[in-house]
Amino acid sequence: MEKILITGGTGNNGKAILENLANTNMPVRAMLRDISKAPIRAKNISYVKGDYEDEHSLLEALNGIESAFLVTAFESSFTKKHAAFIRVAEQAGVKHIVQLSGLGADASSPIDIARWLGEAEDYLFQSTLNWTILQPASFNSNFFASADEVANLSTISAPFGSEPGATVVTVDHQDIADVATKILMEPNLHKGKKYILTGPEKLTYSDIAQILSEELDREIKYMPISDETARLGLLNSGIPESDIDALAQLWPVTREWGHTFELSNHTEKLLGRGATSIRAFFRSEIHQFKKKEV
Repeated sequence: MEKILITGGTGNNGKAILENLANTNMPVRAMLRDISKAPIRAKNISYVKGDYEDEHSLLEALNGIESAFLVTAFESSFTKKHAAFIRVAEQAGVKHIVQLSGLGADASSPIDIARWLGEAEDYLFQSTLNWTILQPASFNSNFFASADEVANLSTISAPFGSEPGATVVTVDHQDIADVATKILMEPNLHKGKKYILTGPEKLTYSDIAQILSEELDREIKYMPISDETARLGLLNSGIPESDIDALAQLWPVTREWGHTFELSNHTEKLLGRGATSIRAFFRSEIHQFKKKEV
């Protein structure tokens, strides 16, 4: 019987965890809304259909599970989905949940995303379950959204002011997956722990553009844009306005306080190696940022 349940298996974090677990003998179950999109095929991984709005499907997915990795998109339904999953996990007799939260989680925060994260953490704290919280910085993989712009225009745009501008702290999704995998394999060693996961450096967008320039061997320029321009770009890409409102709250905070964010050594301590740098990320994914051949 499967002992570990992974949610978010088609996302960068969940997929990377499944890839890690496929190299073990641990019986694993992954919950997907659409099983036809199963990302990894391995003898020790099975798939079950589940939806956070369907508690019966959650109960089927969680039946017999000992430890679960819980991740959902950072959107307005975040708290509701986590609350439903945690509630059903208690009913199913799950012992331990590894919850993917984020930096700045605070149920009393005026910043929507930070409040959603904090509220979801509180639901887990108030449950009867054992827990481990992962609070990652911004994902390196978020830069995939700029890949076409980098490839076709040789620019990377963001509403974070001009040089020196605000610094940003990111973390690689493979580092998150490696930490989560380690905890899921040995959950009793991490009961009641909260880990802050960051990369090894603070960088401005000008720094990031310079790194991309060096890796692509052509000049990439950082283009500061206004909040209004950033909002319009997200709207045109099909992101719901309510989610854009939440993201937009982070931009002035980053411009004002970005330089105060502290780096964490939790990744290094947990994995026995340094956290992945943004340069290493771009180097491994550089094909994503090159102009596509017609």
